[in-house]
Amino acid sequence: MSGAEVTKVFESTAVNTFKLLDKPPVFMRGEGPWLYTDKDEQYLDLVCGSATSNLGHNHPEHIKAIKEVTKTGIFHTGTRLISPYRADLYQQLSEFMETPDISIHLSNSGSESIETAIKITRFITKRQRFISFEGGYHGRTLGALSVTHSEKIKSPFIGKIGDFVTFVPFPRKETEVGFCLEKCSEIFKYYESIEEPIAGLIIEAVQGVSGVWGPWTSFLEGLEDLAKKHGSLFIADEIWSGLGRSGKKFSFNYSKISPDLIVLGKGLSSSTPLSAVIAKGDLLKSWTPGAHTSTFQGNPISCAAACATLKEIKHSSLLEHVNNSIEPCFYKLSKQLKNSGKVKTVRFVGAQCAIELDNSKTSNLVQNIALQQEKMLTYGGGINGECVLILPPLNIDKDLLEKALETLTMIITEELPKHSS
Repeated sequence: MSGAEVTKVFESTAVNTFKLLDKPPVFMRGEGPWLYTDKDEQYLDLVCGSATSNLGHNHPEHIKAIKEVTKTGIFHTGTRLISPYRADLYQQLSEFMETPDISIHLSNSGSESIETAIKITRFITKRQRFISFEGGYHGRTLGALSVTHSEKIKSPFIGKIGDFVTFVPFPRKETEVGFCLEKCSEIFKYYESIEEPIAGLIIEAVQGVSGVWGPWTSFLEGLEDLAKKHGSLFIADEIWSGLGRSGKKFSFNYSKISPDLIVLGKGLSSSTPLSAVIAKGDLLKSWTPGAHTSTFQGNPISCAAACATLKEIKHSSLLEHVNNSIEPCFYKLSKQLKNSGKVKTVRFVGAQCAIELDNSKTSNLVQNIALQQEKMLTYGGGINGECVLILPPLNIDKDLLEKALETLTMIITEELPKHSS
């Protein structure tokens, strides 16, 4: 049997591999923004492993860093023994944050670091309730799922998920900021009145999975004021939009806020399992040894890959490239599709773009045509799956991206019927 056939026989259906195609391509190697099958067919990767492979594939500095670890023959020692690669990552993160006044807890996935943030917030505040936001996505483990808004992905599981979380509206336009802040203030006051004050507030400054909404400067700053006023911790989920994806180091940098906890994942190592919670000062020094551990946290290979990623963001001026090359391509795309009659809107922030169509079936159709006819990988997202998301490597060539977006424009305007709305 082929690799695709074997995978289909044994793999859990929850994995999503066969959502779009019964026989998806099997990639054997990668180079920059390109993926290649066993028949050497070339595909353009505008998905980046769900906004993860931010340096593309086979990046020389990335490969060099990983090879250095493999030469040692030590792939894992556990967290009770110091790893020089883990220590190096701590130093690199401190330099990236431009402050030594932080504490760090490493994990293996975004969801796992959300769990860390929830636990340390409860430990510090001695409270249990959280505020999260409509449209927010924070992961699929039970704690992370609790602060994720979608009932669709919660409902199949028996019992109450997230009964310690209250969801507040997230502004879909700037004129809604005042209303959403007032609703949030009401929640803070209500739970204080029944002696269940809020432990923490968790938010994505840019809601990426839900269709690239935000950031709203006044909203973020207003939320921080509310959290401080009520003695709650402010948690910024930067798993998707952090580390350059938004065009800034972190998407909350579109405001002047300073979160108590910052959650990183996905692009941190630019392809290997790694995530982190970065806390102000000594917040992560307050709990006892063993209070929250994970067998593979701080794995040497992932730490080395992350160090290479952080250095590359700085030394190759990737933030400038996102702002000066990638985002203008999305601006041009939005102009081209503005009056097509087949697109509701195009939203973009940095190196992420959402093309909102009429429904999930239309989005799936565009993804299928792009994949099968044009050998181009795109992503599905939106509140109800109605968006085609473009998530290119942060170092993609501007001319290549422009050409790909022109192809995508043709797919949408020529291949799709007009939507009825």
